[in-house]
Formats: sequence, C-alpha cells, structure tokens
Amino acid sequence: MLKCIKVEMPKKRCVVNSNNKNKIPYVYYATKYYRNEKGASITERISIGKKDEGTGMLIPNDNFFDIYDCEVNVVVKGVKQNVEK
Repeated sequence: MLKCIKVEMPKKRCVVNSNNKNKIPYVYYATKYYRNEKGASITERISIGKKDEGTGMLIPNDNFFDIYDCEVNVVVKGVKQNVEK
C-alpha cells in the first residue's frame, strides 16, 4: 500500500468500519448481500483500504485497483524515463 496516494471515497457498496482495537477506519467493498436461514442480514466484503481522517479520502490497497480496474502512475523524482519518438 502506498500511503502517499489518496483517491476519492467510492459512493456505492462501501462500508467504513473502525471496530478494531486501534480505531483505524478501514474501508470495505461489499461483494454480496443475503439473508441466512435465521433471517439475519449477511454482507460479504473485502478490504479496499483505509480512510484518511484528515481529508476523508481513501488510501487504497491492491484490492481497490483490482475491483475498480484502474491504475495509478507514480512519478519518482530523479528517475529518468525513456521517451520514444
């Protein structure tokens, strides 16, 4: 996970959960909703990153890029890029 990359928080199918001992707000993507045999609501989900408390934006992990099928180009200072004409 690159901590310097922040993206807008997805609007649909996302759940923010901070019920862990460190109170870190993790963001999950809901993959499936259903009710079990007792009628309780069940949500299957996978983690897509952490919520930045200061900005409210998402610090994505690898699952985010797999689900939303996007790439981030990272430019590192001091690294020369080959440009073909």
